[in-house]
Amino acid sequence: MPTIAYYTLGCKVNQYETERYRRDLEVAGFRIVPFNSQADVYVVNTCSVTATADSKSRAAIRRAIKSNRNALIVVTGCYAELEAAQLKNISAKILTVSNSEKDALSALISAQFDSAVETTISELGQVSPNSPPRLRTRAIVKVQDGCDQFCSYCVIPYARPCKPSRSFEDVLSEVQDLTNHGYKEVVLTGIRLGSYGTTQSSESSRLPELISLVSTINGIGRIRLSSIEPWEVSDALLEAMQSPKVCRHLHIPLQSGDDDTLLAMNRPYTAAQYIQIVDRVRRAISGIAVTTDVIVGFPGETEQAFANTRSLVDAIGFSRLHVFRFSPRKRTSAASLPDHVSADEKKRRAEEISDLGTITQRRFASSLIGQSLEVLVEKGGGTGHLVGFSDNYVETRFHGDLSLRGEIVRVKIEAAEHNFLIGSMEGKDEQDR
Repeated sequence: MPTIAYYTLGCKVNQYETERYRRDLEVAGFRIVPFNSQADVYVVNTCSVTATADSKSRAAIRRAIKSNRNALIVVTGCYAELEAAQLKNISAKILTVSNSEKDALSALISAQFDSAVETTISELGQVSPNSPPRLRTRAIVKVQDGCDQFCSYCVIPYARPCKPSRSFEDVLSEVQDLTNHGYKEVVLTGIRLGSYGTTQSSESSRLPELISLVSTINGIGRIRLSSIEPWEVSDALLEAMQSPKVCRHLHIPLQSGDDDTLLAMNRPYTAAQYIQIVDRVRRAISGIAVTTDVIVGFPGETEQAFANTRSLVDAIGFSRLHVFRFSPRKRTSAASLPDHVSADEKKRRAEEISDLGTITQRRFASSLIGQSLEVLVEKGGGTGHLVGFSDNYVETRFHGDLSLRGEIVRVKIEAAEHNFLIGSMEGKDEQDR
């Protein structure tokens, strides 16, 4: 059996696509090995959202080449899409697969090993009955691909132009298959999830309708949503999230709390409007966790502009914060803007806003003490305790038997330490109340 190793950078869409390759190629006869070991094939699914992502993508490719110079190195994802010429400089032997060709990646690899694989390419996508059992907890389901927003700092629309969204029937079939194989939670994701179902001729997203349909599937325990843009948080979306199966968590990118900076970023809302959106979300769904992204050091971001962002982050009290230092990307309009912020200043601002994010994260976690939360058990954490995530996306630790892995249990929260909760699992009688 030929061996294959995977390395994935970036978003949940990339994670979903790599998982599909893994499943398809396992059926086709490939055996998975760790990325740092010798393999016949290495698949690197790259990211290009920042200069750091570019650097990590190149490093992963070089690690693969160093591990086995005779291996087939397959590189896909946004870095491969945008910087194909640079890949040739790393090695002429790299097989580059563009984002538009990703659906054929498994077949392309199988075609290189026709004499070695045990099944035909036509079987790709089927679930092998002889596959080794895996822990079934959370699965990512891509329902939408591409973005046409063209935020001034973002290169992704150039790497992933919009494609037609998947049909209701296609998504529901995949979710049903996942639940049949033991998955309790699905994460609906896309490059711009909130635009699911939108076409040039339609007026609104059909994501709320999709959520409602997925919630009717027998066996599904939880539905989680990935990132949603502020202007896509509609009343229909919040109504669909009233289902007890939908996790009380929304990731709503902020990027900046300063109006002038938001305008320069081509973000179509003001700081006040963002606050109103979050207020509306919290009124509709009690106990919901709101997480976000923030970019510091955008060209022209003054100390006062940064202070505005810091003030908004503190006022909203995000339960989790992802902080990025502005990184100029080729092809984007922000790359040519004047008044770039120095690297040292970007570092200072990133550390300051990250520290504030830690404070707001602990503040949210502490607010959950005394509550009873549903937790999806994902692993054992040593010393006899289990680890999982609550529906509002906080890591929770409690004592219990490892046989509960993959199950959703109710936990009474007793304490908050660092970035996680500590609790006790409730008895069945208490959970049934």
